[in-house]
Amino acid sequence: MKLTLQKISKKSMVFAMALGVFATSCTKENPTAPNLPPSNSMSMDNSFSGAANKTESGIYYGLSALAVGHFNTILAVNLAVPVASFKEAFKHEAVYDVNKKEWVWSYNVVSGVTYTAKLHASLDGDNVKWSMLVSQENGFQDFEWYTGVSKKDGSAGTWSLNKAANAKVAYIQIEWSKDATAGTSQTKFTHVEPVVGNGNYILWKSTADAEFNRYYDIYKDQALTQIMWNSSDRHGKVIDSGNASHCWNTVQEDGACQ
Repeated sequence: MKLTLQKISKKSMVFAMALGVFATSCTKENPTAPNLPPSNSMSMDNSFSGAANKTESGIYYGLSALAVGHFNTILAVNLAVPVASFKEAFKHEAVYDVNKKEWVWSYNVVSGVTYTAKLHASLDGDNVKWSMLVSQENGFQDFEWYTGVSKKDGSAGTWSLNKAANAKVAYIQIEWSKDATAGTSQTKFTHVEPVVGNGNYILWKSTADAEFNRYYDIYKDQALTQIMWNSSDRHGKVIDSGNASHCWNTVQEDGACQ
């Protein structure tokens, strides 16, 4: 009887050890995927949007809207596919590749035609490295449209976007950061294509300021324009390249600056 109990005990120990090894193997081979960078790391705040009021009484808001629109066009039109491919990733789960030690989000995106997007992520110390490969139905395959690096805690990172599948040229550099505790964030889009306009940028900030909680710094043609507004009632102010201030009220009519 004692011998039988010893055999059962040894078998139980072996079984328990096997379960432990299996559990450890699963943990190692299916680690939790890193958090995706925030959605606004590849898009601008839209609380400033609206029809540009270029009437005689609302020219300052109108001019500010046109300046913002220049950069919005780059993202919404020129980079529509890569931006859409990133935002779609939030609707899908990553699969871990044990051999390559990376996570892959794979899905289809429709932007005029159907594209297949594969977002790759791998750990590099305290950082996460990102790479997006895009394939067009009946067209180009596995084009690396953008790469990026982000902090594992999701506090900051960068993106580097190429111009187009038929022109693998560095186009837009993005730097982003956020402070979840303070409820603040900022993203800077810099035109890095080696042509006229190289170095132009737009920086948008979300802050906890009482009067103006949204900001744009626009550097274009060697001139800096600063725009600030309240995202709730949309009154705002612009400081032009000559350092003169101009303000508008809640219905975007020109008004005196306080």
